[in-house]
Amino acid sequence: MIVRIKVPATSANMGPGFDCLGVALGLYNVIETAETGGGLSITAAGSKGFITGNENNLIYRAMMTVFEECGYTPKGIRIFQRSRIPMTRGLGSSSACIIGGMLGANVIAGRQLSYDRILELACKMEGHPDNVTPALYGGFCTAVREGERVYHTSTKLSGHIKFAVMIPGYYVATKRSRTVVPDSFSKADAVFNISHAAMLVSALTSGKTELLRIACEDRMHQQYRKEYIEGMEDIFRKSYELGACAVYLSGSGPTILSVLDKNYSGFADGMNRFFKESFKDWKCRILTIDNVGSVVSERP
Repeated sequence: MIVRIKVPATSANMGPGFDCLGVALGLYNVIETAETGGGLSITAAGSKGFITGNENNLIYRAMMTVFEECGYTPKGIRIFQRSRIPMTRGLGSSSACIIGGMLGANVIAGRQLSYDRILELACKMEGHPDNVTPALYGGFCTAVREGERVYHTSTKLSGHIKFAVMIPGYYVATKRSRTVVPDSFSKADAVFNISHAAMLVSALTSGKTELLRIACEDRMHQQYRKEYIEGMEDIFRKSYELGACAVYLSGSGPTILSVLDKNYSGFADGMNRFFKESFKDWKCRILTIDNVGSVVSERP
């Protein structure tokens, strides 16, 4: 039996929603895995320079976490991964590997774990819930971690809301990017982010996209991370000139994401002309929201 898992890309933090807000996007990694008679076989297509073919492979490590939880010992494992999500760009590539590996292992082990338990294991492995939650459940997600428990909601967004992802040719390691974020904040900055995150949730779920620009303002992470992002302020400014409802740093970057509700192709064309003139390593593409989340299928 071969288990096939299709996992969406995700965009996390979403301005003021540091480590708690994320959305699933219409760009996917596909993982196929099966139990074999022995050994470990890993093959890959896409992003090969970042994929290891041994026991350090992230998908394999995620699978072993589930096997250990279930008390199941596979004889051998075969993994094929097709990675369309750019790695180390702030679009949830690691979360896609973790969720995909855990879902595949759960099927092989007899579907012993609920999706909520898989989410808890994935959050522990990833360190925070804002990417793994939409990778699993799809939609626009709010997630809160208390101990091992992850409390979450997933809301389907209207199809007229689309996302422009602006991806540079370089990457920023998440661990490095997290070190520049302060360990504490002033009361004023904390209140600012709480209020804006609440407004962001309300604006997206109610469809009031005219509120998104103010709702996506942030004082907790973007201002500290911009030193790693070439031309970040210029890209934000150009995005708004072309009609974006909101612009924010996706995850820890360097990808920048704009929320759109009209002029999709015009926005992409305008941004790509801007990049060609000013920042040649960047490209813009339009993605829809994924309201489904991970999809698991089986075949002989």
